[in-house]
Amino acid sequence: MIVKIFASPTNYTLDTLYKKDANEFLIGVEKGAVYALENGLNLSLAVGDFDSVSDEEKTYIETHAERTIGHPVKKDKTDSDLAITMALEMDPALIIVYGGIGNRLDHTYGNILFLKRGNIIFMNDHAKMFMVEPGTYGIVHDHDYISFFAVEPVKNLTLKGFAFPLEDYNLNVNDPLCISNQGSGIVSFTAGKLLVIQASD
Repeated sequence: MIVKIFASPTNYTLDTLYKKDANEFLIGVEKGAVYALENGLNLSLAVGDFDSVSDEEKTYIETHAERTIGHPVKKDKTDSDLAITMALEMDPALIIVYGGIGNRLDHTYGNILFLKRGNIIFMNDHAKMFMVEPGTYGIVHDHDYISFFAVEPVKNLTLKGFAFPLEDYNLNVNDPLCISNQGSGIVSFTAGKLLVIQASD
């Protein structure tokens, strides 16, 4: 199963980013729920405190989503956290979050932390971010830049095929060496946790 979450800000174009999968579960969060429904998607679930939508939009969500779960405005989790927690409980192969990358740097940073919790991707029209465990990965992308950051100390990081290659480098959590690389290629490392951010201007 793939869980797809439509979050705020809605700075993503579903016509180009969203591709229907046979075994998918769709969750809308706040304005993201309105946006997904308006684009003709059938939401299995809408979740949030709904403080960012109007009364009319909330009624629209409740009418068109298969199920709606409301939460109080004062709570210990963000709306995205609520949705991701529910998604993880389904034990999916992958979680894709549309949105979650925007001008609110505090929310964006918080969403980066969520990437540690499973196989989760955040994306919008200009960026994509995910984390990988030790191993070897082929990465092909159409963004202008690709950057790599150590969330945990990364051992023997090797980058092949990119504009700036690297061989058996130990990347520490405070080391920005691997920012703003370009092209596609092969990434491998033997220990640690690596944050991958693809971005366009």
